[in-house]
Amino acid sequence: MLHGEQSFVYHKQVCTGDVVTLASTITDIYDKKDGALKFIIMKTDVTDGNGAAVAELSQAVVVRN
Repeated sequence: MLHGEQSFVYHKQVCTGDVVTLASTITDIYDKKDGALKFIIMKTDVTDGNGAAVAELSQAVVVRN
């Protein structure tokens, strides 16, 4: 397993003592090189205690078969 790519979009600042919730979803899975590499794309939404958006995280994980 390899870390392929990662990005962050911040909507507001988080301070010490804030409670945040992370909800991750796999948004896509595809392969390349005739199935030798599988790409798993994930998105994570971060919200504060009131449900307001704090950040959006995206990452790609590459799995070699």
